[in-house]
Amino acid sequence: MPVETFWDGLERRIATGDALSGGLEGLNPPPGVTPEALRRILDLEAHHLRDPDLAGRPAALPQQLLARAVATGESALAGAARKRIDARGLLVLATRWRTRPASAALRRILDGHGDAVTGLILEPGGRLLSVDASGSVLAWDTGTGLPAGTDPVAGACGPRPALSSPPVRALAVSDDGGLIAVAQAGDVVRVLAGHGAEVGTLTASGDLEVLTFACTAAGATRLAGGAADGTVRIWDVIDGTAVANGAAVTIREGHTGPVRALVAGGPGTIVSGGADGALRAWDVASGALLAGLEGDAPVTGLARSGAAELLVTTADGGVHLLDLVAGVPQGPERLGGGTSATAAAAAGTGSALVARADGVVELWRTGADEEAAPVLLAGHGSAVRAAALGADGTTAATGDDHGRILVWDTTGVVDRGDRPGLPAEVGAIAVAGDLVVSAARDAGLLLARDRHTGDERWRCSTGAEHVWSDTGGTRLFTVADGSAGRIDERHAATGVRAGSVGVKGTVLTGRGTLVVLGGTGQEADRVAVADARTGREFRSVQLPAPARRAALTPGGSTVLLGSDTALTVWHTASGELQQVPLPGSQLVGVAIDDDGCHAVAADANGRVHAWAIGAATVTTVRADPVLLRAVTGMAGHRAVTAGSGGSVLLWDLTRPGVLGRAPLDAPLTAVAAIAGQIAVGDACGDTHCLDVLEGAPLPAGTIPEQGPGASGRSAIPGPRAADAEPSESELPESSAGDAEPGTGRTPLLRRLLRS
Repeated sequence: MPVETFWDGLERRIATGDALSGGLEGLNPPPGVTPEALRRILDLEAHHLRDPDLAGRPAALPQQLLARAVATGESALAGAARKRIDARGLLVLATRWRTRPASAALRRILDGHGDAVTGLILEPGGRLLSVDASGSVLAWDTGTGLPAGTDPVAGACGPRPALSSPPVRALAVSDDGGLIAVAQAGDVVRVLAGHGAEVGTLTASGDLEVLTFACTAAGATRLAGGAADGTVRIWDVIDGTAVANGAAVTIREGHTGPVRALVAGGPGTIVSGGADGALRAWDVASGALLAGLEGDAPVTGLARSGAAELLVTTADGGVHLLDLVAGVPQGPERLGGGTSATAAAAAGTGSALVARADGVVELWRTGADEEAAPVLLAGHGSAVRAAALGADGTTAATGDDHGRILVWDTTGVVDRGDRPGLPAEVGAIAVAGDLVVSAARDAGLLLARDRHTGDERWRCSTGAEHVWSDTGGTRLFTVADGSAGRIDERHAATGVRAGSVGVKGTVLTGRGTLVVLGGTGQEADRVAVADARTGREFRSVQLPAPARRAALTPGGSTVLLGSDTALTVWHTASGELQQVPLPGSQLVGVAIDDDGCHAVAADANGRVHAWAIGAATVTTVRADPVLLRAVTGMAGHRAVTAGSGGSVLLWDLTRPGVLGRAPLDAPLTAVAAIAGQIAVGDACGDTHCLDVLEGAPLPAGTIPEQGPGASGRSAIPGPRAADAEPSESELPESSAGDAEPGTGRTPLLRRLLRS
């Protein structure tokens, strides 16, 4: 069946929801694409393809399938998507590489929460329950990715609480799935039967942080809850009363800080872990405190990875394995470390999950004979806050700060050798020749990668707040955080410092060998353009209000300045100022296209303000559902924005309108662009490199390989290298001129006429 017929049929089925619910019968994939590969890609992209705005974006389907197929190595499907793009003359943003490609174990992404996911439970029947920081609860069918048919709080036949009811703080499900406990803000704990009937309502006497079911040695069912005041409460579920001693537990006998985790330690016991770093074992029949261990770091997760072993995670990143002797933890052994561990889950079969604040999920096989070592499950683009593991250990779910839940198949997973990103969110990013250079915010690390393959070239320690390169891409300029009055010059190929210069004022931005300086103290409204190598000031101007953000054209003839209430263009040769008011907002970035014709500002409310320089007003467009974090200009009257909503948008500033978008499933923090490519940094320290595809003919070659050792061979053409221009030893009088769209170069004839 021809590729065109396949894509038309697939688009129709996605529009009706059939393709995303398993309905692919009679739809023959393109040559080389197996039905299994197509099914997996559709499962992974279902959360994007269910977007109701998809019908209005003809490039969305092939773009999303191309991006996911490249990342998962499905070259045949990626090639078919490229052919569709070329045949229809579409413009798309396609992922070339990212520093942490998604693990092969990833099966589905669930997107429905509007806040961070704080709790997950995989029921014995396969249903997944999730709760977020706002107190909303959802139930999912992990097989289809659709909401489950029964209400997660009221059950199939129980009454739904009123909208004014307190938000849910914690959930627990009994081992057999027959009981569900729901802790709401305040002192309400509802216990429901699996079919929805309410068993009882318990009084907590304070907000509970965590819940767990346990059984006494005689088999009686108990429910335990840990509170923010450090107390542990234990209830008899059948008669709804608190166990006598449990009701009288004091903060001194329990924890001196909030209880962060609870787990059944075995028949007759539970174990609690607190923000005070302590572990406590309790008798669930009497509520008596049995024993305790003290630790130095707050406990963030507890999980029974085996019948007699307990996995403990701590806020300092530690993963600890303890023996359970009669339900009491003993003999702690530290297995590993890393960034802050946020949650743990286990199946009791020797498998356990550890979630971390840098977006990494670790799968531990503690029951193996060999030395325990984790397998990394990569795919989150933000901190992971919740984890759940099915009873047989084959299905796992993790939830993050972005409100997304990832479902994993742990069967036979292997470490793909993920390329770690920065240790903190990307605060600044730049393209220097064939390198993408990113700086970690507040972490003092600068890291350079090959722009075509993503392979690391060098790293060095420097608290860079601003990073940019000279025109030829041979030198880097960095401004250290807390040292805004000093600019370091570095060799781009090695990162070795070549010089340093002090400047008067705060560095607002840089480009080439020029830097824009903002005034301080009594001269807060003064702005100057200076040489980044010598600190020599070329020109300065007094503004009506201090500038918070700045951008400049390649030659420095036009400088864009932004305050929270206005955009100002400074024509440096004539000294002329042009200003246009902005709707009240907090600017996070400004940019000017390489042609010097259009300005764009991004604000913390997720809006883009586009301005044809000299016009009387700006045009404001909603760009991100949360907030924008970065913006950069391009040639051809274009700009790129990135935001916490997780999408990169390519803008045509002449309309203004969106030319292309790429959802990246990560809160984005920094962006840089060069003709044909876009580099983006996110909140977990990862870097994404995207190709701008404009329906160009498909050359011979293969879809780019992902991960370590990638050859860099590609069916996606890389950008043409921009002509190197002389360094600006002083600020030129003339305009940089209009660049040829898509090349970033000024035609020779225009350069001669305007020189």
